[in-house]
Amino acid sequence: MPHITLSKKVSEEFKISRKRAEEIIKDGQICINNSEEIRPYIKVLDTQIITVKKNISKSKIKLLIFNKPKGCITTQKDEKNRRTIYYYLPKRFHDFHYIGRLDYNTEGLLILTNDKKYKRELENPQNEIVRRYIVKVVGNVDDKKINSMNKKIYGELVYKKPNIKLMSQNQSTSSLLFELQEGKNREIRKICEIFNLRVDSLKRINFGKYHLKGIPIGGFKEVTVE
Repeated sequence: MPHITLSKKVSEEFKISRKRAEEIIKDGQICINNSEEIRPYIKVLDTQIITVKKNISKSKIKLLIFNKPKGCITTQKDEKNRRTIYYYLPKRFHDFHYIGRLDYNTEGLLILTNDKKYKRELENPQNEIVRRYIVKVVGNVDDKKINSMNKKIYGELVYKKPNIKLMSQNQSTSSLLFELQEGKNREIRKICEIFNLRVDSLKRINFGKYHLKGIPIGGFKEVTVE
């Protein structure tokens, strides 16, 4: 009788993906002849009885809410060998997909998920999910400039009108709150350039209902989407 791996056997028997089979085996949900087994790649016989402890028909969507530091790249692998976001994450999360990007010098909330469909849902501009950023710029900003920045005058740069508020300022810098409904490449930095404002720091604090509360820089929080 030929031997096959346990993950392949579970995948075929329960009509799920190989990746999903590996997950439930590692979670301790599979038994071989009534004995629990957590090694997905061991060889098994077709005659061995494979059972599952609970219903596995639906895979849960898992999220990581990651507080990205400055000075790392939102990518799996960087051709310049710069540090990537995955440097800060345990290996079990290295196959999670990031939702949108934060550039090298931007910090704050970045969401990763194990579910590509949910990733596309959160990234879709038609869903109008609000992203919030705190932006520190060099220079003073008055009401006139804020009103101008809130008008849709950027041509193809911005598809949806931003909502920008002045939070505080001193003699040399101003702190702004940006609310956007989509995240185009370097969008905030380009808007600031148009109005002769140099960005000193940029941090995303919210992505829809997800926020950074209680998560240190370089840390993360696991969330399950029901």
